[in-house]
Amino acid sequence: MLVTSYDAAAVLSDETAAASTSDAAAPSDEAAATSGSRAAAPTEAGVSAATSYFGKVSPLSTGALFPSPRGIVDALPRPDKPCLLFADHDPLAAVAHICLLEKEAEANGGMIPHNPKLFTVVHVCEPLANRDDPGMRIVRKLGKQRDASLQLPVLIHEGNVFQEGRGGRINNVDGAWWSGSACLLPDYIDGAIGKKHSLRPDDAVGVYNMNLFLQRHADLPALFHKLLTHPSQTQRIQRSKELLALLKLIDADLQKFEGLYLCGQKFTLADAVIFPIIERIVLVLSAYRSFWIPPSLHHLINWYDTVLERPAIRAATSDRTRESQNTYCYEKVRRSEYLVEVYESAAGHEEDLFRELNERSGSPGVNVYRQEAAEDARDRSVCESKNCQHCVIC
Repeated sequence: MLVTSYDAAAVLSDETAAASTSDAAAPSDEAAATSGSRAAAPTEAGVSAATSYFGKVSPLSTGALFPSPRGIVDALPRPDKPCLLFADHDPLAAVAHICLLEKEAEANGGMIPHNPKLFTVVHVCEPLANRDDPGMRIVRKLGKQRDASLQLPVLIHEGNVFQEGRGGRINNVDGAWWSGSACLLPDYIDGAIGKKHSLRPDDAVGVYNMNLFLQRHADLPALFHKLLTHPSQTQRIQRSKELLALLKLIDADLQKFEGLYLCGQKFTLADAVIFPIIERIVLVLSAYRSFWIPPSLHHLINWYDTVLERPAIRAATSDRTRESQNTYCYEKVRRSEYLVEVYESAAGHEEDLFRELNERSGSPGVNVYRQEAAEDARDRSVCESKNCQHCVIC
């Protein structure tokens, strides 16, 4: 398929198209998988000569000074590999995780091993930061070593610290919201881990189209957040109209080029960035705001079903692992129920209460917010049944 600009389909002859092909041969899959990285040549094992904006972490803080992390407190699982510190219910982190999993699948013939070879992860539960969450201990240890706090998701690669930046977050107890397009980590992963630039189109025109799609769809996370959390019914109705208009735009964009994905036949960053929010629209907004993607947007629905079948997406959206259940302050295991549970306090405008309850008595595998709500409901039921006059029933 001849890739054209989003705005205009230029007619090119076969001769012109052939002449525009790059003379530089792409590295083989085997060579790329063996190298595992395209960053600057390391000066020592696991440490790059280049320094990221957010600086470096010391080999002592990551455990890289030791031959094995076994027995070392708060060390990264494999300091010699890229490590993503994240929450598995955070859509911003999900984009980076999906990109890492895509790289893993590509390096393993489309398969995702139980323990990925290219990277490791550390699950972090921010609501339990004051309840001795192991992931938060590592985050604080790395941040303290740099005299600066780290904001999830964080990627540690070759001694460098990578974050999405400070300006993208909107504010949420679980760090699940961001405004605009968040592509710093995915873009770095695509260029530095596994086969270089395998998550972008193969030519400059296609890359232009991909970046334009990222720009056109950049309001999707904020609209999801506003529709879910705004206390005004009038404002939520307005946000639902705006979200529907943007979904219609995405549906139209999916018809622009022939193929399964936004940029044609290839899954790119443009698809990876919007998938986590589309998933939450399907699962979360339908539960709390009676908002569904209308059947008339069949290109978007077909795209969603297609993306769900990718091995990397299946791995990223699978039911919770034992590690997840032993980390986060939620109880549901099935993916769909888990996401609904995660956003319950945001939908009920009680994020501060969620935070306070977990700071006071939270623990992994226990949703103290739901327990509190259940107790309040029981008390309310008793008062109503006995016509109690000692408290005010709202």
